[in-house]
Amino acid sequence: MFQVVAFLLLMLSCNVFADVTDGTELLLTFLIHRHGDRTPVQSFLKYSNQPEELAELSAPYGYGQLTPRGKRRAYAMGESLRNRYDILLGPTYNFSQVYIRSTDSTRAKMSILSALAAIYPPTDDHRWSDVLDWLPIPYTTVPSKYDFNLAFANCPAFSDEYKSLGLKSPLLALYSDALSVLSKRFNTEVTDSSMLIYSLYDLYVSQISLGLPLDEDIADVIDDLGAAANVAVDLLFGDPKYIAYQAGVLLQQFYEYSALVIDGADTQKVRIYSAHDFNVYSFKAVAQITPRQGVPKYSSVFALELRKVSETGQIVVLPVYLPEPGEEAIYLQVDGCDQLCDYNQFVEITQPYSFDEKTWRSECGFTEDIVIDESSFQ
Repeated sequence: MFQVVAFLLLMLSCNVFADVTDGTELLLTFLIHRHGDRTPVQSFLKYSNQPEELAELSAPYGYGQLTPRGKRRAYAMGESLRNRYDILLGPTYNFSQVYIRSTDSTRAKMSILSALAAIYPPTDDHRWSDVLDWLPIPYTTVPSKYDFNLAFANCPAFSDEYKSLGLKSPLLALYSDALSVLSKRFNTEVTDSSMLIYSLYDLYVSQISLGLPLDEDIADVIDDLGAAANVAVDLLFGDPKYIAYQAGVLLQQFYEYSALVIDGADTQKVRIYSAHDFNVYSFKAVAQITPRQGVPKYSSVFALELRKVSETGQIVVLPVYLPEPGEEAIYLQVDGCDQLCDYNQFVEITQPYSFDEKTWRSECGFTEDIVIDESSFQ
């Protein structure tokens, strides 16, 4: 017993249990999250083992829509954000403290509404109903055609390439047995398309969430399919040639609001973007995060936290990942930087992947007459 106590005291004296944020002050959090659990996208129903049953389960909500489980998970995400960022959020909603934006997608908008119900439960001074324990909290959105967070739909420089992506990776060979099961089932070469691998995994995760079991042969390989999807998502949304189109404007806005906070300007210190798995992943990519943690789960959160080291006054960036509501935060690292990355060094490393919005539109080849397909994200 004495040896155990002595060991624990030694560990404490060596700061083994210290949090990387100890000795820092949180100045700003700039975060993006994935929506909660949803029904499948209709075009991929044909790859389900039980398409009719899956269609029936989806019918009360529509395809691609948030489910009751998705609302609960998004609410739990809101609780996690309140716990982590309580110091910046204030006791009740105040426009001067927080900025909230969603893609013009019903599942993303419903997710942020669910999360905000947890972030801002009504206090006595703001209670407006004897029946509803809820406050209406506003968020902003823009039409999908103009949203820099939907580059795969409205940025031809990327979307034209995205639609034809059939990228392979030597890493996919590690999962050849699992992929061959799917290839035989659907009579198509699954390994020829990273998009198909990524979409199949997304379908099956949605199906499991709805409570519909997978066929035994698919269930047997679902873990390997998930690992293959982690490779595929990096091919689709982590390619250095395209990540600036996908999340470069978001990165530039992080610079802009960080500069305001550093200068002591009056600006919102919590910025929340409700979006999709590809947004979470591509924001990690432009931030040069390593490793990137694979396909983001429902209601996962990625944040860039701007912090000040109390002892030195140094301004640093800490990348934080909340993989699932209620789980411990994972502190990530910028490639080529310390975990607490000096802000100026962070900008230097990531600047090649940033865009101001006007330049982004020009480089994308955006025109007012562009027509986009919203079916996959509505």
